[in-house]
Amino acid sequence: MPKRTSNSLKRTSLLKKISFLVFPPHCVICGKETNGENICKDCLSKIDFLEYPLIEHRGKFFFYAITNYEGISGEVVRKLKFFNLKSLSYDIAEIFADFIRENKIEADFVSYVPMTQKDRRKRGFNQSRLIAKNLSELLDIGFFEGIEKVRYTEKQVGLSRSKRIENMRNAFCAREKVPGDLIIVDDVYTTGATAHSVVKAFSRKSCFNIYFIAFSRKI
Repeated sequence: MPKRTSNSLKRTSLLKKISFLVFPPHCVICGKETNGENICKDCLSKIDFLEYPLIEHRGKFFFYAITNYEGISGEVVRKLKFFNLKSLSYDIAEIFADFIRENKIEADFVSYVPMTQKDRRKRGFNQSRLIAKNLSELLDIGFFEGIEKVRYTEKQVGLSRSKRIENMRNAFCAREKVPGDLIIVDDVYTTGATAHSVVKAFSRKSCFNIYFIAFSRKI
């Protein structure tokens, strides 16, 4: 993984300081001025972290969600996905990193839930990929891109659990062998249809542990 040189880090830090003087950073939730963070400490303190984040454990497969989608978490996800605030992916990745360290989850790679090319072009980016990329750097582990969404699926919103499962069946394909324990990140976990479909695709190319971790859980 390429590393920034100390000179490039210094230049980045200087540019940030200059930009902060011209455009003081503000919390994207409440609008309060911050020291560079996208989410102020007050809003962070209001995030509803789940008391029991482990949703399911099947052998080598683990499914987690970190926060409750309602409230601040849901707003953060919506700001990232629908308001093009890509920098929020770093704030979310930091919350992921803290969660992974606190729960002593050890992995060799980070990956994400892919989108079809059509959906990615429509939104302009894949929010899960942005989070995963930042997380790999924060944890200093590999970034794994060997998966794709191989068919178009209906939007999951409004579908029953059984229809969600059928909708996501065989929607993903892992192209490469996964050479170690893997973390897969996503923004929202609802019924688990997407999570199970992605993990199943990876499991065909892996004999290691797979940890699916969503930022929030929507009940």
